[in-house]
Amino acid sequence: MGESHNGGDKTAEHAPVSVAEATAGGTKPGTAVLLTGYGGPDCLDSVAPFMCNLMGREPDSELVDEVKKRYLTIGGCSPTLSIAQSVAVGLEHRLVERGHAVPVTFAMRYWHPFIGDVLKMMYEAGIRTVVTVSLSPYESAIATGAVRSAIDEAVAELPDMKIVDTPLLHTVDAFSAILAAHVATALYEIKDVTPKLAVLTAHSLPLSEMEADDSYVSQLMGVLDNVLAGLQMPVRDELDGSDPQLPGIEAWGNLRDPQPWVFAYQSKGRKPGPWLGPDLDSVLDAAVAGGFKGVALCPIGFALDNMETVYDLDVVAADYLVKQDLEYARSALPDDDPLLLDAIAEMVEGRL
Repeated sequence: MGESHNGGDKTAEHAPVSVAEATAGGTKPGTAVLLTGYGGPDCLDSVAPFMCNLMGREPDSELVDEVKKRYLTIGGCSPTLSIAQSVAVGLEHRLVERGHAVPVTFAMRYWHPFIGDVLKMMYEAGIRTVVTVSLSPYESAIATGAVRSAIDEAVAELPDMKIVDTPLLHTVDAFSAILAAHVATALYEIKDVTPKLAVLTAHSLPLSEMEADDSYVSQLMGVLDNVLAGLQMPVRDELDGSDPQLPGIEAWGNLRDPQPWVFAYQSKGRKPGPWLGPDLDSVLDAAVAGGFKGVALCPIGFALDNMETVYDLDVVAADYLVKQDLEYARSALPDDDPLLLDAIAEMVEGRL
């Protein structure tokens, strides 16, 4: 995708500290660990070029202004970058404790620090083997697929550099366990409200993305089942739209006691054509119509907080529910949870 300005100074801002220090000290480390992700703007001035990278064209000014307002609402930047940095630091410390003095840093597909820039910096520091950890927990063309393309493009120009992938986070037991614990916490926050609905969410994708591979949905369902089992909630079933508690909603869910729940897709984009559903907005409308007095929004489709959780859930969805006089809670994401970092360290150690 096109890049409207390269901004080499920003890459320097986010230079992988461990690699830079190793190079300055004359050390030539042979192996490094790279966390990879989607990326997000680090300030309001970055919104337009970030969108250009993402869309592959210059966005119109009205859309840029709209997205800028969203970022301004949540503090002016994506939370993902600082969380990814914290994950990198925590993972590096754990690997050192395990006897592996390897540098760990992060790189993004659509914004600084770019994957290609960081891999080149590693190569110039003498690194020839890079163990990658995806911060996108599920397989999808738009996230993990785009990251792999960026890695392949960069490595094609770096002779003898070897990329060693690790399994995606949806396969890690700690990932599902942490999500389950956070869902329990959110439900506890509204424990005195009856009836209350747990709405577990993931990012929607165009159905056209699903034509060749439905791994995204099947992997989500695997984690969903793990979370339900961990919470001893009613098992996954198909709602046919006729239940008066969620009128008109066809979805995976179970509205039996002790804790009704439903799975919904959030943050649908602007691409024409059908998207994965049901859409979160429709589910919340149905929850109000069905007489629920509280909703716990529980994202399980992400590993780190981002625009889609901090704005779409904590601002838009929360505002809607409060105006409808419903109690609201939102479960946290794993982010830099020590249990997840321990699990990633063990996973990476097996690849070193």
